[in-house]
Amino acid sequence: MGPILIVDDEFGIVEALEGFLQDEGYRTAIALNGRQALDRMSAERPVLVFLDYMLPVMNGPAVLAAMKNDANLREVPVVLMSASPPRLWKDLPATEFLPKPFGLEQLLDLVQRYAGGAKVK
Repeated sequence: MGPILIVDDEFGIVEALEGFLQDEGYRTAIALNGRQALDRMSAERPVLVFLDYMLPVMNGPAVLAAMKNDANLREVPVVLMSASPPRLWKDLPATEFLPKPFGLEQLLDLVQRYAGGAKVK
């Protein structure tokens, strides 16, 4: 099973989510911009992607569009994270939306729903 890919340009968020998910027994990968996210996904297909809406180099909607055009990635569940108003992201083809700020319980619920239970604690 591939990693859970965390894509956000705020290093503090990436670090916190990565540490939390690893503590819960999940394997993770990180990307700090949209281009890097697609590179990571081409190297290893993730089981789930947490994708920030506003990113440098290539934003969240552009990453979603690229994933939908890639036969290997179009079925990967994507949770779009954003502090932006819902009118900007509510019509995008993400699997779920996670408004920032969010709680770790919300995050873990989504992980368990789309990536299943962790294999190693």
